[in-house]
Amino acid sequence: MTTLPTLFETFLSKIRPQDEHNDAYKEGHETLRDHLQSDDDIDEFYIADFLQGSYRRWTALRPQEDEKSDVDVVFVSDLSSDLDTDVALGKCEPFLDEHYEGQWEPNAHSYKIEEEEVEIDLVLTAAPSEATRDVVKSLGSLDVGTALSPDDLSSVAEALNMSADGDDEWKDEPLKIPHRDENEWENTHPLATIAFTVNKNDITDGHYVNVVKAIKWWRRTKTPDVEGPTSYPLEHIVGQCCPDDIDSVAEGVTRTLEELTRRFKTDALAEETPVLPAHGLPENPENDVLKQIDGDDFAAFYDGAEDAAELARTALDEEDKETSREYWYQLFGEQFPPFGSDDDTDDGGEKAMSVGSSSQVEDPSDHQFAKSDS
Repeated sequence: MTTLPTLFETFLSKIRPQDEHNDAYKEGHETLRDHLQSDDDIDEFYIADFLQGSYRRWTALRPQEDEKSDVDVVFVSDLSSDLDTDVALGKCEPFLDEHYEGQWEPNAHSYKIEEEEVEIDLVLTAAPSEATRDVVKSLGSLDVGTALSPDDLSSVAEALNMSADGDDEWKDEPLKIPHRDENEWENTHPLATIAFTVNKNDITDGHYVNVVKAIKWWRRTKTPDVEGPTSYPLEHIVGQCCPDDIDSVAEGVTRTLEELTRRFKTDALAEETPVLPAHGLPENPENDVLKQIDGDDFAAFYDGAEDAAELARTALDEEDKETSREYWYQLFGEQFPPFGSDDDTDDGGEKAMSVGSSSQVEDPSDHQFAKSDS
């Protein structure tokens, strides 16, 4: 196999959020969270807040030219899910008027706050059990700055009690979020999604989050006009298809795309969308991550993934490094660095890139619980 780890590391450094994006994330979410933690009206029902989305899961891409940095903040409240959703959500609006007058608008499951350089989704949840309260407080207290490191991964795992003898009561309790249009509280499990990412990244020796970013980049740049899974739904598919025993990003991308085409071939041929339940939730149609995607759109996406899998396999199996690089360039485009540049120091080894060097995060829109496209 020709894995070109140094060229992949350079490629990933170009497609992840840059310093200015990370600064915008950090300033935006920290300011909002300071307001949540100090506002007298909110204090009546505030429990905790924590970050969710690809910024928290280390799976983000840099925003495109016409996009702003985007970050998601979950506001865990002491409100009962017996309340009408309009009543519950209405309790947030004086707070928003005070701190973000003219900058916010309601979404189906959240409030979007638009600032000059960042968009923030504020997601309200109903009161959880004491065990889950402890976990979200622990998770929310972590320093989630601009350079997430292996130590941060360990801290997140500790906050989620991800050990053999850990307290994992939170796994059995989804959070409830209000659906404004339906006037009902829906289940979501962002903690389970974060835990899946931490565990998957660990067992793939730190390659998983980079495989996600690489495949998201292929999807964004090579099949932008094809309808079908993007953002979190695409990430969820990658999570289901990425093998555990990968030794490089190149191998991970190739085998993930191949597994995708193997697993979903029957669905695509029938122009049907497969059912993939959200992490931590029961298997039923309401919890299907892909439920908003039409079968013909999934089939079109599948056709692109099938071609990408073939090209990736050709690149991986090519023994000549320069020729292999040309195939990867065809797959990922101009952000994949040229052979013969300063980045071309690969010796053909199976070097793993550290999470700290490849996980500075965020990608606009992503979870299935706060935005319509996720």
